[in-house]
Amino acid sequence: MFFFPNQKTPILFQGITSAMGRYQTELALSYGTNLVAGVSQEITGKLGSIPLYSSVAKAMRAKKVQVSVVFSTPQKALSDVLEAIKAKIPLIICTTEHVPMHDSLKMKLAADQAGVTLLGPSSAGILNVGHAVAGTIPTHLFSAGSIAIVGRSSSLMFEAVQQLSEAGLGVSQCVSLGADHLIGASFIPVIECLYADTATKAILVIGQVHGTLEQELASFYQKNHPKKMFVYIPGKTLARSDKHPLLGMKSVLFSDVIQEKKTLFKKANACWIDSPDEIGKQILKEYKRKKK
Repeated sequence: MFFFPNQKTPILFQGITSAMGRYQTELALSYGTNLVAGVSQEITGKLGSIPLYSSVAKAMRAKKVQVSVVFSTPQKALSDVLEAIKAKIPLIICTTEHVPMHDSLKMKLAADQAGVTLLGPSSAGILNVGHAVAGTIPTHLFSAGSIAIVGRSSSLMFEAVQQLSEAGLGVSQCVSLGADHLIGASFIPVIECLYADTATKAILVIGQVHGTLEQELASFYQKNHPKKMFVYIPGKTLARSDKHPLLGMKSVLFSDVIQEKKTLFKKANACWIDSPDEIGKQILKEYKRKKK
């Protein structure tokens, strides 16, 4: 089951002694995140104040970890994620990019079978604004507010944050599912959690042209929509490519897929955003309309 880490949630970093792991450790601690352990086969003892363990199982026994963030190479990501799954850590975030698709499939199947939640691969993680960060999200971009962001493209999510800040709006939660073709968790469990989150009044979804996760979300939202949803999906101007086709997208126009997803979301009464330049303006316009 998906959940949002807070100041008390015990978090583990796998690959903590890598360059990225060390950098994100400093940022997480400065944000007030409850980083309780790290896993490293190269270094023993402590990294600053953080105790290091040689395996996830040992860290789990010592600290009762609830979230693990994986900083690994593409070659090692699968084994590290499987180690976290075997230890039954409830929420696992794989930040690694360029993971082979057959490894991503093995991760997803193992997580589903074990009943744990996997974000990623290529997930920037989770930011519970003002409370805790688990991943690689740049916290300095965010101000507290009532809009949650759930997306596939991290760069577009951060662009949306900038626009919301310029519009005088803040963010409650930010969740990166991962931009790869094959990822662990889908939109729906995150959206369900946001429905129960009292700090969140509206939800911004940033999807992808490939895959069917957006269609599944539109169907879910049509049946259950207690909070306003805004949706932006990039890709309508992409040209069809025989040389580098997206998975399963070789024989269709991207604009047709975007139109199909747009139709479903509008039928579900979600607010569709056509241009990335309009994200902040359109959400602000809706907020002003509600106040009248």
